[in-house]
Amino acid sequence: MTFPDAFLDELFARTDIVELISRYVPLKRLGSDYKGLCPFHSEKTPSFTVSPDKQLFYCFGCSTGGGVLQFVMRAENLDFAGAVHFLADRANLPVPEEGVDRDARRRRDTVYRLNRAAAHHFHEVLLSSAGEVGQAYCRARGLSQGAVTHFGLGYAPDRWDELIRAMTKAGFTKADLLEAGLAVRNKAGGLYDRFRGRLMFPIVDLRRQVVGFGGRVLDGSAPKYMNSPDTPVFSKSRQLFALNMAKNTKQGRLVLAEGYMDVVSLHQAGFDCAVASLGTALTDAQALLLAKYTKEVVLAYDMDAAGQSAARRAIEMLGQSGVSVKVLRLRDAKDPDEFLRRYGREALAALLAGSETQTEYSLSVLAARFDLAGDEGRLAFCREAAALLASLPSAAERDVYTRRAAEMCRVSFEALAADVRRERGRRARRADRELARRASQPERTIQPRAREMRYGNPRSASAEEEVVRMLFHDPSLSEMAAGLVTAEDFSVPLLGRIFALLCAWYREGRALAPHALDSHLTPDEMSHFVRLVSRPASLAHGVQALRDCAAVIAAERALRRAGPAGEDPLLVLQKVKYESQIS
Repeated sequence: MTFPDAFLDELFARTDIVELISRYVPLKRLGSDYKGLCPFHSEKTPSFTVSPDKQLFYCFGCSTGGGVLQFVMRAENLDFAGAVHFLADRANLPVPEEGVDRDARRRRDTVYRLNRAAAHHFHEVLLSSAGEVGQAYCRARGLSQGAVTHFGLGYAPDRWDELIRAMTKAGFTKADLLEAGLAVRNKAGGLYDRFRGRLMFPIVDLRRQVVGFGGRVLDGSAPKYMNSPDTPVFSKSRQLFALNMAKNTKQGRLVLAEGYMDVVSLHQAGFDCAVASLGTALTDAQALLLAKYTKEVVLAYDMDAAGQSAARRAIEMLGQSGVSVKVLRLRDAKDPDEFLRRYGREALAALLAGSETQTEYSLSVLAARFDLAGDEGRLAFCREAAALLASLPSAAERDVYTRRAAEMCRVSFEALAADVRRERGRRARRADRELARRASQPERTIQPRAREMRYGNPRSASAEEEVVRMLFHDPSLSEMAAGLVTAEDFSVPLLGRIFALLCAWYREGRALAPHALDSHLTPDEMSHFVRLVSRPASLAHGVQALRDCAAVIAAERALRRAGPAGEDPLLVLQKVKYESQIS
């Protein structure tokens, strides 16, 4: 899939990688680069680096890297063409039609149209006599007709092919229904509706497109909720229900609930800041989405054990995304929907205003685990509270919450504060030892990560990596490099492809930009390339270094070609070394 070079050059000239990524991740300047917590994996120490000079990002923790296109592809769950369109919309730049993968675009557009048609169908069924079961359920849950219309709720009758017949009559094929996840193929090869006998919740993305559905059973059977599977337009780990509405709230925060019904009830009561993850624990991608639209999240999870466990995980995840977290502690109700129906809007508003901070909540949960009436329980609480309080970055926070924890277990502030200081000291010493250990280890060309490449010929690969690094940092060496080795000489096909691309671009007088590689490399290949060029190259004696690397590559190539019955390997090495010295 290709786009005109002139269009891509203009698109990336209008896109600054630091400004783009800052909308997702808080970044701090460190020398000529920027650092922050990686949005693609959970971490407490920043290892995510953005280089404005190279227009590249790289995480030294999870080995993910690339340019603005690769970042958007990962952050927004888009393919290459989708990322180009995303950036073009952002830059207000028209996308030329030539070179676009029309088949992929057609398939996505078909799924979007089918989802929209299915949402209309489900809604019409709910409002008809065939949807009486769904209407009765909505009335029992206190949903108004306005809320049903606002969210486009629908009903899937308990019949095997209701939607299939309606959508094929509307012009869609059975293959379309399968790709959209609305139909399922049985063992005999026939098709049946995925959603049957369920209240339907359309899932709408930030572009107001229906991307999938959630369905709730009405008869108490299992599973209680069912979501659309992953499709060309939908991934449940990267979507939040009702974010398309809540992102425009004026309430200054977002409320994260567990279920669809909680969100609908909250919006109906005037809390238009409510969203929900789609039946799963909060994911890194969802935390990233929340951080993009708010600085404060109030967790309104169910009060059962599973809900509280999910709340603890969400607190850590959101904290790492730079979001301030509070927790709504519901009394005498298992979820926000039940609380609203039992006590009303004003009571919930008061409860929201008094939401606990994440530290208050964590201390409360910790206190509930121990018998604070006995010495053994108080001491155990103090040990774990000290570990929790030691992790707080602010001295003021540590002081406030240490006093509160001391009151909870009836010990002196001074005693608990001393435990907190000792714990912080232990952690600092551990961190220093770890830094010293890492500094004492020699840098390895091939890092032991499962997702990174394994080289069959490490000696040649090391030289090939250095050649790629030198060409990236000093394009003036490209003509000489092309005269010394060819892509076919490389033992690592990926490095050979990158070498050939670099030489070709420089030969044409083009400046290398990260997007130039995006259409030629997979995301993992691009990450590998960025890892290589993130380390400095040996440019002080560039010409000689290039000759030395080329000699190693040529020698290893000769050894591979010679084989067991070929020329003596020692003679091959001597010959290559001699030729490199006189050339």
